[in-house]
Amino acid sequence: MRFSQFFELRPRPKGRPRMSRSGFAYTPPETVKFEKQVAAMYEGPKFEDERLAVHLKFSEAGIALEIFPAKKVKMVKKGKGRKLSGDIDNYAKAVLDALNGVAYDDDKQIVLLMLEKE
Repeated sequence: MRFSQFFELRPRPKGRPRMSRSGFAYTPPETVKFEKQVAAMYEGPKFEDERLAVHLKFSEAGIALEIFPAKKVKMVKKGKGRKLSGDIDNYAKAVLDALNGVAYDDDKQIVLLMLEKE
């Protein structure tokens, strides 16, 4: 099954975590609001127990989303030899931020990002 949807919502980057006066980290309210809007607008199915490919296209008009089976990607379940268990986007964010000012002026310059994790 292949699913596509367009969100008529101006894209927002994920806000950096903030610290409360008591030392607890929290997500900025603008980010929480945006994430709730996207979740509420989603009209597609919940894909369960299958490998997926996701294509996101961001524009001023909104966000184009496409989700489809990734049959050629082999996933290894946790505990079966899988070495990296974190979210792939968090791994990418750490590397991209580390290279700011070193490999490029700012990671805003990156317009295509393909990720893979074993």
